[in-house]
Amino acid sequence: MGGLLVPVVLAISLCGSGKPVVAVSYGVQNDVDTGIRGNTWAFDTYTRSVRVWRKSPGRFCAASTYNGTFASIDGSSPGGRSHLPAGIRGTVGGTSVTTFRARLASRAAPLNGFLGVKDFACTSADLKGRCAGTWDWIGDYFANVTQFRYTRYAFTYHASENGSGTYRDTLVNGKVRYTGDIKAARPKPRR
Repeated sequence: MGGLLVPVVLAISLCGSGKPVVAVSYGVQNDVDTGIRGNTWAFDTYTRSVRVWRKSPGRFCAASTYNGTFASIDGSSPGGRSHLPAGIRGTVGGTSVTTFRARLASRAAPLNGFLGVKDFACTSADLKGRCAGTWDWIGDYFANVTQFRYTRYAFTYHASENGSGTYRDTLVNGKVRYTGDIKAARPKPRR
């Protein structure tokens, strides 16, 4: 109950009132994450909960929560300040809110419940959203989507193994902000 209650309460506060039309969640494996320079810096595994409200005829608001883990890929850090080795692990959590115009057309997709695990099948050479298995929920639920935009988002990455640091990526009041970074653990001195 607690795991479901938090995303629902958070989503309501982010989208406000309206008629609930979709309430689903799904697991994601092998997604990639991009850093400040557009670089692919980590593989992500997470659960995404999506709640959608009809605000008025043809207008919708969707609020999502994300909770999971990341593992770094050899290359630039998300904040672009250092080089990361592969294998730094940590947690990722966040929220996003989108608004769009569309027609609800669920195409037999369930309007609520857990949809299973989606393997995005990304490689370190892939860009976010362009992996062989990327699945976009909006295409299974809506037709004629226009004016899709993120109104806000906030993601936090915290290194907990083989590295340190916290990186935040936010969009608030139309401004994207990046703070912090992830860095490799310093090698322990030999004795």
